[in-house]
Amino acid sequence: MFNRLPLACLATLFVWTGAASAQTFDMKGTWTGTSKSIVSGLAGYHPGTVAAKPAGGNRLTELPFTTRIEGQDGNRVWGTLSSAAAVDAVIGVISPDGKQLRLVLKGRGIIDGTIVDPDTIDIFYTEDRNGVAVAATNTWKRQK
Repeated sequence: MFNRLPLACLATLFVWTGAASAQTFDMKGTWTGTSKSIVSGLAGYHPGTVAAKPAGGNRLTELPFTTRIEGQDGNRVWGTLSSAAAVDAVIGVISPDGKQLRLVLKGRGIIDGTIVDPDTIDIFYTEDRNGVAVAATNTWKRQK
């Protein structure tokens, strides 16, 4: 006869172990990187005075950015994103599995990130509003 007790214990142990190993990624601190962007229009972070290479009716730019995550409560984060041309507040969330990130720049765009390791995040930035469009990649490194 099949005994269900060991199976139930095993299932409970699996659920408990998974819950215990799930940790929130600690994002607080300063992150830096250089964006590689394609820009249409005069975006706040990419004004006409920024060095750019023409690409059809668009511009290709490479700019250093700094992200400071000033606070974190569980998977929710807040701070600022800045370049030489602009500074904006950001808010965001880390996925429950601790592998993805989404930040929102109020009135600007969205940052989606893949957490590579505790000190590296690969990001995509997109913006499309008021005749301005930006698509960018960047690799953020935690500053120590």
